[in-house]
Amino acid sequence: MPTDPRLRLLGDESVAHTSTLLHALDDVRIAIRTGPDMAGRYTIALAAFMGMTARLFGQVVLERPVSLADNWWGATDTDQLMTALDNVRPRPPEQPRRELVVTFGDRVPAGVIGIGGDDYTIRLGTKPQPFGQNASHALGVHGAVCIAVSQLLLIALESVGFSGVRVVESYVANLIDYNLTAAPEAPPNAGQHNLHLAVAGVGSVGSSSLALLATALGNQDTMGTPVPRGTLAKITTIDADTIDPTRNPFRYPALLGTETGSKAEYFADRLTKLGFEAQAAPGTVADWVRSQDQPGFDGLLLSSVDTLTGRLEVTDALARSTLSLGVSGLSLHAQREFFADGFACPFCDYVSAQPPMTQADVHAVTTGLPVPRVLSLMQEGARLTDSDVDQAIAAGKVPAHRRDALIGATINDLVRQAYAEGEVRSPSGDGVVAVAAPQVSWFAGVLAAAEIVKQVQGLPVVDRRVDVDLTGLPPGLVRRIAADRTGRCLCRSGTRIRWYRELYEKPPMASGAS
Repeated sequence: MPTDPRLRLLGDESVAHTSTLLHALDDVRIAIRTGPDMAGRYTIALAAFMGMTARLFGQVVLERPVSLADNWWGATDTDQLMTALDNVRPRPPEQPRRELVVTFGDRVPAGVIGIGGDDYTIRLGTKPQPFGQNASHALGVHGAVCIAVSQLLLIALESVGFSGVRVVESYVANLIDYNLTAAPEAPPNAGQHNLHLAVAGVGSVGSSSLALLATALGNQDTMGTPVPRGTLAKITTIDADTIDPTRNPFRYPALLGTETGSKAEYFADRLTKLGFEAQAAPGTVADWVRSQDQPGFDGLLLSSVDTLTGRLEVTDALARSTLSLGVSGLSLHAQREFFADGFACPFCDYVSAQPPMTQADVHAVTTGLPVPRVLSLMQEGARLTDSDVDQAIAAGKVPAHRRDALIGATINDLVRQAYAEGEVRSPSGDGVVAVAAPQVSWFAGVLAAAEIVKQVQGLPVVDRRVDVDLTGLPPGLVRRIAADRTGRCLCRSGTRIRWYRELYEKPPMASGAS
C-alpha cells in the first residue's frame, strides 16, 4: 500500500487508483517563468507558489533564479527556498515527463497559466497577466497564486477523476468588495488604526494568516525591524496543540518541515523575531479568557477553530468583533461577526434545530466508541490508543489502512473529514482519495490578511461573509447571514447582550470596526 503525505484515503480504496493519482502528480514538472517585473513584494507571492506546488508535484523549476524580498521562510532567493523546502518535497521514482509552464507578470512568453494582480486585485488567465505598480503587500497576487495551484491540479488530475472549472481567457476579482472586477481605488484620508489581534487556532489556516500578515504589515524595507505605529498593536496566538512534523508541514504552507513544539509559542516567537509584539497563549480559548484581567476582548478575534467546544469558547470570549474562517474540502469562507446585532455570531452556524445532542454523543455515533471513552478523549492531551482505533475499525467507521496513522492522534483526527483537501472518487465509486490542497489554507489566510489590513488602514471591510470555492473560480459572493432563530445560540442570552453593550458602550458596527 503506497503511503504519501499528499494523499489520504477516505474509504475502501484500491491500491491501483491511489497509485494512479500519485503517478499523475509525480509526472508533472511545474516550470515557472518570470520577467523583469518580478521584484519587491511580488517575489513573496512567487515564494508562496513555489512552496505549495513543491509539496504537490513531481518537480518545480524556475527558468531563471529570482532574489526574494524579506519573507516568512527566511530565504534570500529561490534556490535557497527550494533547498529549505526539501523536507516537504516528494521523491518521484522517475523524472516527470509532462511540463506545465506558469508565468508571473506580462513581460514573458505565454505558458498554460498566467498569474498577475496587485495589492487587492487578483488576475489569472491563459495568457500572461500584468502586475500593478508599487505593491506594498501583493495580497491580490497571493490570491491568484492559490487559484493557479487549483488550476494545475485540475490539469494534472483531470484524467483520473478530479473535476472543477477551468479558467477561460482571464479571471479578475478583488479583495476590497470581492466583486469580479479590479480593486476600486481606496477612499482618500482613510487613516490608520491600532488593533490588538488574537488568533484562536494556529493550524493550517491560522498559521497562513499570520505568515501573510507578517508580509502585509511588516516594514516595507525589512521584516526584521519593528512595524510602524498605527498597525497591529499586539498579536496573541492561542492554541493548545503541538506541531506534528510528520503531518502538519504538508498542510501548512507556512511550515518547512523542521518546526517542532507548541504551535502558539512557535508562531509567537517567529512574529517577535520579525518585529511584531506577540505573545503566546498555549491552551484553549477558554484558558486564555480566564487568564485575562478583565472580561471581553477589545480587539479582533481571528478564529479558525472547527469544533463545537472551540466555537462556543470563541463566542463566549465576547470580543468586540470576530473574523471567522471556515474550510471544508476546497471551499472556504471568511465572516465578520459581532454580537446580538441581528446577524450570525461565531456560534450561530453550530446551533441545530433538532433535539440537542452533546458533542460526546455525536462523536460516539461518528467513531463507534462509547460515550465515556469519548469524554476521556476530549480532555486536553488525550490521545487515541490502538484499542480505540481497532474499535472504530470494527464498527466500520474508519478503514483499516488508517490504523497506524491514527494511533496517538486526537479524537478530532478520528472524526475529521476532508479539510483543505480535494476529493477524488475512484472509477468504481467505492472509495475516495483526499488530495492535499495547501492553497485552500493559504487563500483563507489571504482573506484574513486582507480584512485585517483593511481594518487597520481604515478601508471598507466585508459585510458580512465572503464565500470561495477553489474547485473553480471564486464567484465574488458576499452575503449577510441572519442570526440563529431557534433561541438557543449564545447571542440570544440577555446577560451576554448586556455585558457586550456595557463593555463597548455602543452598538456594534456593520463594517470598519477598529
